[in-house]
Order: sequence, then structure tokens, then C-alpha cells
Amino acid sequence: MTMMERIARTPMPVAQPRLRSNDGVDRLTRVLTAHAARAGCAVSIDIRSTEPWASATFTGTVATLALAFTPSPAVTRWLADLPEADLPIGRDLVADIAVVPAPGDCCLSVLICNDAANGCA
Repeated sequence: MTMMERIARTPMPVAQPRLRSNDGVDRLTRVLTAHAARAGCAVSIDIRSTEPWASATFTGTVATLALAFTPSPAVTRWLADLPEADLPIGRDLVADIAVVPAPGDCCLSVLICNDAANGCA
């Protein structure tokens, strides 16, 4: 068999997609729940939506998270301090987090940069 025949018969490698978009968001929900608990708040967090995001140097995810909680002064303080909080989620980076109040609801809009520890996508 010639080299060209051998190449023609070789099966194409199957590329496995990197399933990272919800990976970081799932980790973030756990980190946020623990962060709230340390502040004396009991919150429940559900992922509402995730969208891919990219800049010239990073890739990531924009996530919308729905919060459920019993209103209290501790929750009000936690939500006010959240945009400045350091939220370590492994190699990913929380680049931006904003509290989006809505009638009868509260959401977080979060930008997560994937694998920011390496400075590349």
C-alpha cells in the first residue's frame, strides 16, 4: 500500500469540543453561594442564560444568574459589596459582576474570562 492510500484510509480524528462555558458558571454559583453564606446570607442561585463572549485577548462567558433570598440587611450589604468582591474560581476570572434589580426578582450579570491565569483563551 502506498503512502497516499494509507493516508486516504486513515480515519479522521474526532475532535472533542471544550465544554467550558457552563463549567466556570457552575463553579461561580458554588463560590457565590459560599461567599453569601460567609456574609450571613442564605441565597439560592439559578443559571438563567449563558452566552459566549470574546475580546482580542480573552474568551469567556456572559452569564445571567437569578437569585432567590429572603430580604434582610445582610443580603442588602452583600449585594452592595458584591461588585468589588474577590471571587476566585480556579483558572477563570470574574471580570465583571453587576447586580440587576427587577420587580420581585434580582439577577446578576457576570462576565467570566476563561483560563485567565494563562492570559490566553
